[in-house]
Parts: sequence; structure tokens; C-alpha cells
Amino acid sequence: MNISYKSLSSVSFQEAHELFNRGFEGYLLPMNLSFETFISKFGNEGLSPSLSIVAYDGIEPVGFVLQGIREVDGQKVSWNGGTGIVPEYRGKKLGFSLMQEAEKVLLDNEVSIATLEALSENRPAISLYEKCGYKVVDDLLFLSANGALDNQLPNLEGYEIQRIPAVHAIGSGLFPAIVPWQTDPSNTPKIGGEVVMITKDEDVQAACLIRKKYVFGNETESITLFQVSENGDDVVLNALLAYALEYDKPINRTTYNFLKGNGQVISLLTKKGFEETPVSQVFMTKTF
Repeated sequence: MNISYKSLSSVSFQEAHELFNRGFEGYLLPMNLSFETFISKFGNEGLSPSLSIVAYDGIEPVGFVLQGIREVDGQKVSWNGGTGIVPEYRGKKLGFSLMQEAEKVLLDNEVSIATLEALSENRPAISLYEKCGYKVVDDLLFLSANGALDNQLPNLEGYEIQRIPAVHAIGSGLFPAIVPWQTDPSNTPKIGGEVVMITKDEDVQAACLIRKKYVFGNETESITLFQVSENGDDVVLNALLAYALEYDKPINRTTYNFLKGNGQVISLLTKKGFEETPVSQVFMTKTF
């Protein structure tokens, strides 16, 4: 092999789209995105062609790493939004050199913390990332619950529920700074993110980050839960979740890349009928 590397910005979006789909062909969760979905992925997920790389064998593109960078609390944090190698080049130790080349871009841009997610079942990928210096920080769960979970919402008894757009939570300290990329308040405004807080005497007791799917004037269709601050007791958190996730409505509810944390929120959700789906990931980080 005669491997060389270029920025993704050096190829057309059509070429990048074809390489992306070939790179994920045959994986545990194969992806075959439409051209429009692939293009929107960069804007919706904060990925950058100039920060992403393509591996070539001669003139043939054979692998890629998609990357984005954002500033969090004064430091630059990166995200690996997808690493893929076309089927005929797998098993040739290209993954490690791909990750090394991607890291050069991060260092050139003064990134302090690199983050990524990997499927829990994909042990070869996790081992590769560990070899590159990444460490597993937490498990990421995808839970689901359908239908009404309570006949009525709990009495708040002196507490209040407040809602704000997710963008207002950026830099507020309501949620941890280093979290899975797509669950951060700075990303969720693009998809209708909302912060729901439970307060007492104007002090925030706990908060969660959600996305509601609904048509204006109609009932909620579904709610996705991204984060919950784990600084409340069970009573407070149960009340927050009941109102945020509308336990009294016959709707679909899911969690997305939800940090297991100390297990408190997961326990409360499972007691209410949430079940794990077949998909789970690990959250990995590397500090430079």
C-alpha cells in the first residue's frame, strides 16, 4: 500500500458521500445515508471538511475520519464523528495510522480534549482507540418506553417546573462540560432542544435536556432525553422526569447516548418502564 492523506475538503461532496457509505458497509450498524442526509450531517453535527481527513492508496480513497471542534469552558474539544475504512482495506492496520493522522489535525488546532463514541459490541474499534490513548469514560444507553407511564403527574408541593431553550443553557453549568457531542446544549438547539428545570425558591434543584417532536397546535408525538443533572434526590428527579417526559401522555420516549453516570437516573427510568434497546455505546476521551 502507498498510503497518503488529504483533507476531506480536497474532494467533492459526491466523492465524500460515496466514501462514507462504503466506509460503513458491513459494519455492526451499517449506514447508507442519502446525499442530502450526508450533507446535512456536517451542519447538524458541527463537523468540518477541513478538519476531517481522507486516506488514499495511490489515487483511490480508502478511509476517513470525520471531525469537528468546539470551544467548551475556554478549551477546545473535538469529536470523531465517524471513522470508516472501505471493506477491502480492513484488517491491514490502516485504522491506527488514520487515527494518528487525525490527531495531527487536532494538535495543529490546539485541541485539549478529544472525544468519540464506539458501539459497545465493537471490541476491535474500542481496542484501537485505547491503543491510540483514548479511555472509556462511561457507558451510553439507549432506553425506550412507549405509552402512558402514569395516570397523572405528581404534585409538585412547593417546587416549580421551568422550561428554557437549550441554547440558553450553553455555558450555564447546568450540565457537565465534557459529554457526548450530540447531547451537548450547543448541539441540540439545531434539533429543537429544550431544558426543563425543577426549582424551589428560584434555585434549580435538577435539570434535563430534551427534544420534543410535535406539530404546533397538536399533542406531543415523542420526546428524546439527552442529559439529566444528577444533583437531586429521587423525589425531585422523579418529578422532573415525569413533567419533562410527559409520563401521563401516550407517547414514545427514548434516551440518546445517555450517560449511565452513577446509575441513579437509569434506575428511576427503568422503574417507570423504560427498557434497554439492543444498541449501546461507550464514551471515550483523550486529553492532550
